[in-house]
Amino acid sequence: MPGRPPRLHLLYARWPAADQNLWQRAMSGDDPFGDAAGARLAKTTNRQYQTAWRRFLGFLTIEEPTALEIAPAQRLTIDRIRAFASHLGATNTPRSVAIQIDALYKAARAMMPQHDWTWLKSVKTRLYAAAPSHPPTGPVITSVQLLDLGQELMDESQPGPNIPIRMADAVRYRDGLMIALLAFIPLRRKNVAIEIGRHLIQDGDGWFIVIPTTETKTSTPIEFAVPELLRPYLVTYFNVVRPRLLRRACNALWISQKGGALSYSAIWGIITRHTERRFGVRIAPHDVRDAAATTWAIAAPEHIGIARDLLTHADQRTTTRHYNRARGVEAKKRRNKPRRPDS
Repeated sequence: MPGRPPRLHLLYARWPAADQNLWQRAMSGDDPFGDAAGARLAKTTNRQYQTAWRRFLGFLTIEEPTALEIAPAQRLTIDRIRAFASHLGATNTPRSVAIQIDALYKAARAMMPQHDWTWLKSVKTRLYAAAPSHPPTGPVITSVQLLDLGQELMDESQPGPNIPIRMADAVRYRDGLMIALLAFIPLRRKNVAIEIGRHLIQDGDGWFIVIPTTETKTSTPIEFAVPELLRPYLVTYFNVVRPRLLRRACNALWISQKGGALSYSAIWGIITRHTERRFGVRIAPHDVRDAAATTWAIAAPEHIGIARDLLTHADQRTTTRHYNRARGVEAKKRRNKPRRPDS
């Protein structure tokens, strides 16, 4: 009877001791040659790097198990990376292969910073360049459109004076506030599940969204003031809507119909459902960040730095991609707009 097929990923507990030691030292910041970069990375980024490394070790376990006995730095060669990329290419798109080799390069740089990994960086750069690019072709959505949608949902669900709000209206109001708030405050998906007192802070008459460095992708603290326009809506949500939904003690801002914290997957579904009905395209929470960059690109293209700071992009090229798309679409609209005949 054939045995179980080998794992594509070599679990951390089965890594060679040298690899485990390098990883632990990188993540703790104890490497005298390093700069504690691993210790400052977000947990999701650490997980991405570790996944890439264990995927590479899993490949070697299948194709060249004796290579696991070689020191990690000597194990990484151009021939093995070429074979690994070919192995990944059998089940992944070219861009996905580039992403995984990129993560492997960054893991090597974090684990062995004293070595020169320029050649591996060059490999991942060439893989990215060779991968076909498929830029978004759907309609450009701005934060203004998202705000309008959110306000409309809330205004349609406003309870009358001294009239208890219906559950369906409470849910609709919650959805509208969520969309309107994200239009102003374009959080990453891992930060959408806001907790009162931890992320949503009241200071006098003002409210602030505060995300600590330990919970951000770029280890940069995030702080946004809830705009004055939305404060009355937020007060109504606290006084009327949230108590209608809440059934048990909970600090979550967004409450489900079951009375507890709304999960991220549910938040994703809410935003995509409403935006598809309104705009004919499914917009996920991360796409709301694209909308914020698009808004600045159209309204104030000379202020690209503001959008970068708003979205906490570590690399301005990320912001530039949104700018280029938005400005290209707007230029196309102007070219296709029929001209008025001379009077």
